[in-house]
Order: sequence, then structure tokens, then C-alpha cells
Amino acid sequence: AAATARRVVARPRASATATSSDSATGGTTISAEELDRDATAGNPLIGITPDRVPMVKAAADGSSPTAGSFNWTKQWYPVAVIDLIDATKPHPTQLLGVDLVVWRDGDGRWSAFEDKCPHRLAPLSEGRVEDDGTLLCAYHAWRFDADGKCADMPQASSREEEERVKSNPRSCAFARPTMEAQGLVWAWGEGGKEAEIEARMTPPLLVPEIEGVGKNGEAPGGAYRNHWQVRDMPYGWAAFFENAIDPAHAVVSHHTLVGSRYDDPAGFKCVVERPMTAEAGFRCALDPAVPPFNTIGKYDAETSYDFQPPCLLKIDWRHEQARFLTSHYCVPTRPGWCRHFVATVCQRGEGESVRQHRWFKLNLFTLTSPAWMTHVLGPTFLHQDMVLLHQQEKIIANGDGQALAEKWKDQVFIPTGADKMTVMFYQWFGKHGPVPWEGQNAEMPPIERDHSKLFDTWEMHTKYCTHCQGALRNTEILKNVALVAGGAKAVWFACLCAFAASAAGAAGGDASVVDVFGNLPSSAGGELFSALSLFGTAYGLHGFAGMFRSYPFSHAEEDIVMEGTAKIGLANDGPSPYIDFVDDSLFGGADKRGKPHAGGCECSGCSPHFQGIRSGVLAARKEKQAKKEAEAGAPAR
Repeated sequence: AAATARRVVARPRASATATSSDSATGGTTISAEELDRDATAGNPLIGITPDRVPMVKAAADGSSPTAGSFNWTKQWYPVAVIDLIDATKPHPTQLLGVDLVVWRDGDGRWSAFEDKCPHRLAPLSEGRVEDDGTLLCAYHAWRFDADGKCADMPQASSREEEERVKSNPRSCAFARPTMEAQGLVWAWGEGGKEAEIEARMTPPLLVPEIEGVGKNGEAPGGAYRNHWQVRDMPYGWAAFFENAIDPAHAVVSHHTLVGSRYDDPAGFKCVVERPMTAEAGFRCALDPAVPPFNTIGKYDAETSYDFQPPCLLKIDWRHEQARFLTSHYCVPTRPGWCRHFVATVCQRGEGESVRQHRWFKLNLFTLTSPAWMTHVLGPTFLHQDMVLLHQQEKIIANGDGQALAEKWKDQVFIPTGADKMTVMFYQWFGKHGPVPWEGQNAEMPPIERDHSKLFDTWEMHTKYCTHCQGALRNTEILKNVALVAGGAKAVWFACLCAFAASAAGAAGGDASVVDVFGNLPSSAGGELFSALSLFGTAYGLHGFAGMFRSYPFSHAEEDIVMEGTAKIGLANDGPSPYIDFVDDSLFGGADKRGKPHAGGCECSGCSPHFQGIRSGVLAARKEKQAKKEAEAGAPAR
């Protein structure tokens, strides 16, 4: 309580005179000179997957004609999780302001078309996938194959006329280059004659550590991955990355889930590991990796943030005994909205002390949860800062979302280096933005004051997730069974009471309540308890089912789910029998435990996926601490 009191004491806000560094980079004390030094710091290829290295090298040495520029539409973007959507139906989505339809043909091939029939521009997402594997437009029954070619046109008066019209390119659907990888459907950012060639020459932003894993399970290098989560968010692409790339907000906005807003905030530096470029973004390490990645004063793990445009952020946590790599994809769908995909992979080495580490416990918990459980608990994290981000970007933009980067720089106040990665992100966005929305008003939408719309988990996720729809259906069935069974028990208890009252009345005229209860059979108490228990179960299931539809949250109120999660103790260092069990289940046993260097070493015998992930930040900190202790005459730890 004392710590809390110290944190919340109000301090007067002192006025200050702007310095030259303030004016150089807006309202920040991070100097332009420091940012210039960062431009040549680190390794320009650290964290870049091998298939993208030639492209990044060509841009760095100037041999690429597009070096130093970024083209948003000539990129791959994930648009759907294959395991989550119903493959028998077409699915609408959006990308860069364009409506798309994602569907699978009879050969199991996924395609993405612009969501309009070439005939009279009716939405193909309102159509159906036929038994012959074609996509049928529900307006006039034109059918299209996976390449977008018209396969059937029933209004033609003859076979000859149909073939003649079908040979016209204008009869084709507006197809986008499409691919499948990592359990995701990917679509190219534009269509057109050259799109297919350009797309095949551009490798997507894949994460090799989870390559080949469609749902969840074992991944390369002795790793294990959880289920993909996907959700539409009511704030824009820039707001997502500004937030996700900011370590300082985690223990505050996500209080109780990953730490304490009162005890865990701490200062740190951002060390540039890969300098900023148009094509490859940038990568920074935390020095030290403050909570939630470590406990204050116990810095035995390191963490790096790796932003690769247009849509990937990797949060790379590394301990001597384990590694967690969380991969976030954020896709700009329409102004003020984005679609978020996330999955985490765990690589495990030798040793068991990491089991007590707070970050290890938090992340291992999600690896064995079924998809629907991971998804329904997702809002407990994402909704904690949703209203903040939804309103913040609109306050800054003031209606002009296309000038967001410039307005952000001019309005914010950045007094410490903890916000350095956010400054770097807006520096990149200022040079290579804004998002080029197509075919619609690019203005930022107004603030939505109806929180029920912001917290609508049905619209943002459940309606297109087959796992969650199935879990919701089963929960409703169990709730109804509990209600019926509870009702039956309650009726039977009432009957027992009626029988007892009748017996008491027959024995001596007017019967008191005591007489009635005295005549109840010994089983009556059990029947009443069963009825109340079943009604309580039904009530709990009703509340759980509601989380698939809506999950409101307010920082001003205590949240029973959040507080319950905190009581489990996953956000603090310490032993946990549950974590021990999960760790043994996934990585225990002679065939799994003790895989050498599974935490991510860079020796020549390791998987190439590990090369370049280790930073020198933690090593330098340990060396400095050992030297300091040696000089003081204390034994090095």
C-alpha cells in the first residue's frame, strides 16, 4: 500500500524551455544526433530471414532501383487464418481500403479476389462455393475458378456466345496473387498484369521458427507453437505499432495480467541492433529488459523488438534455458481499423530454473490451451488498452489521419529514452507513410463513444472463427442442460416439500414449516443443493458464453477475470506446479529435453533460424556487473 501511495502522489508540472533537441525531433529530448548515430549502429542483417537478405542487401548498397523507398502495395499481407475459417464459404476481408473475398476451391487452393463480380459489381462474398469448387456470384450465378476466370455464364444464349464472352478478360474476377504459408492465407497488395510476377519475386515476411506449422504443435529447432489468434481492432495500423513497440506501457495498461502498474514501471535504454531502413525497418534491444520480461533487479533474460514493414513485429525474449518469440502481424484494413494476427513459439534448452521466470510462465500458459480458450481470453489483454488507442490516434489526427506522423511528432512530449522505439517508428512512418488507402475516404473516423461497439468480440472475431463458434454452441448447450437439470431438481424438491406438507397436515391439522421440514426425506437437502449448483453452473456458463460476444473493460473498475488471473501468480517469479506439468508435457522426456542450444545459440551446428538473434546487451551488462563486484571485493554472480 505504501508503494502504491508513493506512486499516485500528484506532482506539480513544471514548465521548461524547449531545447534544440526538442525542436529537432518534435516534443522529445532524444536528440537528432543520437538518432543519426543509430542510423549506422548494429548489424543491418540481424533478424532478417535468409530469403529476404538479398533484397535488403541490394537496397543497402544502392543496387536496387527502389532503394530507400517503400511501396505499400507491392507487399504480401496475411488476410486469414486457414484453421479458423469455414472452407466451404467465401469470407469478406479488407486490405488497404479494398474489399476482398477469400475462398478455397475444390482442389484445396485458397484465392483472394476483390470483392466485386465483374458483371455488375455485386459482392462475391455474399455468394457461395459450389460443389465443383467454383465461386458463384449470388446475383446472376456467374461462376469463377481459382484464377478468377469465368467458368460459367448461364445467361448466354448459346455455347458459342458463352465461350466468346468468357474469353474476354473483362469477364474475369479481379484476382490478387495469393499464397499459403505458416497456416495463413496471404494476399498481394495490388492486382494487375504485373502483380503476379512482382509477387513471386518478393518473399513474404515469414518467421522461419514457426514455418511448417499449420495449427499448433511442434515447430523447427525443437520448438512448440500455440494457435494463431486473429482479431479486428478499432484503431489504425500506426496506433497498433506505436503501442506494440512500446515496452513501457505493458505493466501499466495490462495491470494484473503481466505485472503491476504500481511496482513494475522502470527506466531502460533502447540499443539499436539493426539500423533503420525503408525496406527492413529496425531492431532494438532493451537495456535492461525491464518488467514484464524480468523482475526488477534480476535481469537474467534479454529482449529485442524487431519491426519489419509493412506488417511484422517480433518480440524476441531469450534466456539461457529458453526462448519465446512472439510474432505480431498487423494489416491495415481501412482507416481507423486493422487486423491483428499473433502466435508465439517456444524453444527450450536444458535447465529448470527458467520455470519460475515470470515471462516464461505467462507465455507457456498459452501453448497448451485449445484455440477457443486462447481466443476467448484474448480480449482480457487486448481490451485493456483498446479504448486508449482508439481515442488517442483520433485526438492526435484531429480528422486528418494521413498527416498522423507529422501531427504526432508536433504534439507529443517524450522526456525519456524509454519511448525511443516509438520515436523511431514514427520517424520511419513519417518518411514512408501514410498508408495509401484505395477507393474510399482516407479521413480518420470519429471517436466511438459507445463502448459496446468497441468491445464487440462477436463482430471482431467470433463470427469468422469456427473454433469459437463451436465452443459457444457447446457452452450454450451445456448451459441449457444445466438449466433443465436444475429445473428438474427444483421441481422434484418442490414435490418433496409438497409431500412432506401433506404428510404433516394429515398427522395433526395445521402444519408449521418446522413440521414440513421434519417430514422431508434425507435426500431433500441433496436435491436442493444439486438444483442450486446446477443453476449456478448455468449462470457461470451464461457469463462465459457472453465473452464470445462482448467483453467490456474499464481501468476505473476492478475486473474479476483480471484479478483471478493475477491470483494464479503467472505475472511474478516463483514456482508453479501447473507450469512444471506443462513444461514436462511439451519439452520433458528423453526425446525432447536437453536439445543443445535450443535457446538460440549462434554456433555453426545450430539451426540457421537462430543465427543473429543474440544481442550483446545482456552479456555486456553481466560483464559490467562482474567487474563492479570484483572491484568491490564481492564474489561475481
